[in-house]
Amino acid sequence: MSKKPDDKWLLDAEVKYRIEKSKGRWEVSLIFIDTKDPNHFIIKRINDFKSEKLAEIAAKIMTNTAARDERGTQKVNKDDYNINSN
Repeated sequence: MSKKPDDKWLLDAEVKYRIEKSKGRWEVSLIFIDTKDPNHFIIKRINDFKSEKLAEIAAKIMTNTAARDERGTQKVNKDDYNINSN
């Protein structure tokens, strides 16, 4: 699987998760944030779960797996971006 040239930033992206209740289920999404431009991000819905606790456990595991990098975890200053669900 080859990456598009404009997807290279994903290698350095910070990965966060979001859990939202929808239709009686807890949906987990991963948020990939560009460390060089925090206004550049992708939100990818992963799965839904019957309980918030299961969603939280799965989200943490998926985040750790997606953010794995030999250089350490990439970080973005929280004040540099604002993700609004509205």
